[in-house]
Amino acid sequence: MADYRNFRARAERAFPGVKPSQALERVRAIVGSKAAMPPNEEGKLAVAALEKLQDPALPEPTPAELAALELMIRITRPAPLVRKGRPDDIEKVEQSEVFPDWHIFQKSLEPFAHAIGRVDHAARSLVRSEPIGTGFLVKPGLLLTNKHVLMKLSRGTGLLEPGQGVVRFQIETDDYSDDAPVSILKVAHAHPALDAALLSVDGPALGAGRHLPRISNAAPADQSDVVVVGYPARDSARNPLFIGVIFREEFDVLRASPGQVCTIEPNGFTHDCSTLGGNSGSPVFDLKTADVVGLHRSGEFLWSNEAVDGPSLAAFIAG
Repeated sequence: MADYRNFRARAERAFPGVKPSQALERVRAIVGSKAAMPPNEEGKLAVAALEKLQDPALPEPTPAELAALELMIRITRPAPLVRKGRPDDIEKVEQSEVFPDWHIFQKSLEPFAHAIGRVDHAARSLVRSEPIGTGFLVKPGLLLTNKHVLMKLSRGTGLLEPGQGVVRFQIETDDYSDDAPVSILKVAHAHPALDAALLSVDGPALGAGRHLPRISNAAPADQSDVVVVGYPARDSARNPLFIGVIFREEFDVLRASPGQVCTIEPNGFTHDCSTLGGNSGSPVFDLKTADVVGLHRSGEFLWSNEAVDGPSLAAFIAG
């Protein structure tokens, strides 16, 4: 059953003070081109959903109308680049006014940004490393990522030895120099049920000189503002037109993508931040506190994103 209250609140955030008939113009202002818009029929369905959500005298939106509105909301979610540990400003005013506390997060992420690394396959047969996902340090020498990232890195065995994978920190745009690749030594622990794994990385002091993100012991609030910080990878199979609009053809570098919590689920939640395949294993930060409230685990561009929640992660790391 659809949560119309949730849809209404998220739509009001995405299109503040905008009449339903003006919502498409707002989206066009964000994407910068009418050619990049969905078919006119989808736009009409989204407008109809907005009208019905705003007027209790009208019937409930149809499933197709809600689906079109969800697409429109997700198109408004930016993915600023991170430079020297600081996320860029949100350029479009139509997006920045949705996240008025972005300037707070820009500053608060800086101490933690370089504890977030890109997990790469480092097979000897490859000329260059192959990006697999994202992970972040939770203790010196200990990296948290998804179990499915581990499985991809290990070719499905769930086991690792030195030389199979590396973590690269400070991979940013503008050719910002990264740290030397850090070798992944072994699997410290893989959660039996949740999509989470801890990997031992080279050097017991790794992380000792970095500020490590704080894992929240509280689940995020419904509709709270969150930010996924990680390394989105090129994925031309999933709506390449909008990927180009949001990511501007720069992939495998650190980005901070704001959005909202959509639903609360057992041991996790869903969110609407703009993510791609390389974001698997990214920390999900509370935008206001910069505490990690989740571990991004799966998603499909402009459709669905899922995360393991902070309390589950804290118990896993402590155990």
